[in-house]
Amino acid sequence: MMRLSEPEYSYEQTLDECIAGITGNAALRQKMISSKPELMTLEAQYLGVGCTGDLHTIPCINIDVNADPAVINELKKYELIKVYDQYFVPEQKPAGKIYDALLNAAEEKCPFCGGIGTPQNLDHFLPKAHFPQFSVLPHNLVPACRDCNMDGKADAFATNAEDQIIQPYVDNGRFFLEQWIFATYHLGNDDEPGEFEYFVTPPEGWCEIDKHRVNKHFADFNLARRYTTKAAEFLGTVLQQINSLHQIGLDNETINTVLLQPWIDTAPFVNHWQKSMFQALLLV
Repeated sequence: MMRLSEPEYSYEQTLDECIAGITGNAALRQKMISSKPELMTLEAQYLGVGCTGDLHTIPCINIDVNADPAVINELKKYELIKVYDQYFVPEQKPAGKIYDALLNAAEEKCPFCGGIGTPQNLDHFLPKAHFPQFSVLPHNLVPACRDCNMDGKADAFATNAEDQIIQPYVDNGRFFLEQWIFATYHLGNDDEPGEFEYFVTPPEGWCEIDKHRVNKHFADFNLARRYTTKAAEFLGTVLQQINSLHQIGLDNETINTVLLQPWIDTAPFVNHWQKSMFQALLLV
């Protein structure tokens, strides 16, 4: 739900750097060289269905009969996973700089949770255990925090349109440009400052599939609880500021203008927890 910019390195550059790093395994190196055209074709397929929310239409590999089937030409599942683990991730390999570039491009903000967590590694949007052909495809490698990677997404993948979580690189712009995350503020008392409740309200004009998708994304990454916790960290300070402005004679409309609205206007993106928090706090 936070848009990532285009990867700095192309898929072709990534494949070339991986191949350059394969030493001591001439057979795997040759298989990668021979299969490069097919891998490039698969990139086009991924991007084509990714922008329409149809990544679920790409079939996963069949391991019912063979745990290590050939995936592309003679390239097998574990060979493609090995390319990622041994020739893409290690920083001493030529492709290691691409791994670092993808991770650093997120600027320490996990796109799945909207920047609540700090990315620790790259998550395979389509998991490499089931889609090894995309194991080093940059658009399939999402910088993710531990909570989103391990608890929110794990190795799950959609098998229908309604269950497809948002793809940060290629998904439809509506998910990043239109607001669908909101919050309400429940007043407290003298002892308690109150609390926020975050929820999803997609725009009325969206199709039912897209409405279902954002609800699933919100639920899978436990954003209601995580955003409520984040907002609570700021609430006490904001209420003190509001009270101070009241004490010097400012009315609610002025407080909205000078204190609350600037926080709404400067939120990093439209579905950031900060925007919803201060919208809920607007004084009436």
